Amino acid sequence: MREESLDIWQLREWIKTKPLDNQLKETKFHRGVEEIVVNLVDYTVNPYKAMFTIATSTWGDVWNLHRWENASVGARLYVILAILNRKCLPNAMESISFTFDIAGPSRSAFDQIARARIGAVFGSMGFRDNNHANIGFRVPEAIWKDEYRRERFIKGRLQDKEDYIEDLKTGQSNWQDARSMLPMSACHRWAMAMNYMALQNFMSKRLMFNEQADTVATAWLVRERIREKFPLLAAYCRPASDWARKCVEHVGDEMAQAFGCLFKCSGRWPCTVSDDNIFSFNAACTDREAIMSQLGIYIPKGDEDLPKQSLRFAELSVTDKKLFFDA
Repeated sequence: MREESLDIWQLREWIKTKPLDNQLKETKFHRGVEEIVVNLVDYTVNPYKAMFTIATSTWGDVWNLHRWENASVGARLYVILAILNRKCLPNAMESISFTFDIAGPSRSAFDQIARARIGAVFGSMGFRDNNHANIGFRVPEAIWKDEYRRERFIKGRLQDKEDYIEDLKTGQSNWQDARSMLPMSACHRWAMAMNYMALQNFMSKRLMFNEQADTVATAWLVRERIREKFPLLAAYCRPASDWARKCVEHVGDEMAQAFGCLFKCSGRWPCTVSDDNIFSFNAACTDREAIMSQLGIYIPKGDEDLPKQSLRFAELSVTDKKLFFDA
């Protein structure tokens, strides 16, 4: 083999663009939302400083620079709260961004989450580009708890895997063709970056419990990663129903219901639809307690820990206080 070819293969090995091959045939089945991983891999170092700088850019003369440095801590917090409570132009919230690496949700959960468009970018694991002979599957909680359905699910997915592995052996286009054998329950991995406004919009929908369980769980884990670094920003990432102080999973409008009314409301807030007969399934789509138990995180109730518009500096977390003191 020529030296330049060796270099290319080494490079592809280092940057992880070399297709995986000859993997073990191990198949793992993941219950509900267990073992979903969300890592925050990059973020704006001091989002409050960036937001403040954008929000205060309108005023002063041409040399009005270093506005953050010249402002008191109280003034900094005042401006940030005005931004977060949407009392000024929202563009400051688009000035900060976060990048996540996510592994373990089903492919169908990714398909839901990747519908985010404005202010969001995605990079997704290829099903054509890799040998997925060792891929696992996510088992919905209701199926897992029913022994007959669980055994049938496992049997079916193992057969899918065998068909996939057999198809890999057929020829040059085998990986491209074989991926059609893998179902939507196959575990997936992707990276995504969003600015803060896009993140708020994404969470307002995906944190609600009328979405698929691993979609909801992934959104709450994204929020948890933000909360660990920037508790004040996480406080403003809530389900849309929490901001409305009422259930918005369904609305009492005949036209709206015609476009989708599968699952009964989750009960996070009192439902505005009184007729249970209009639901296709008389149960909530996703269970808060199950997600908390399986992920080991706490999910606030609808009326719990909602942010205050008149928050005092003393009420900030230690991590946020440090950023407000940052010169």
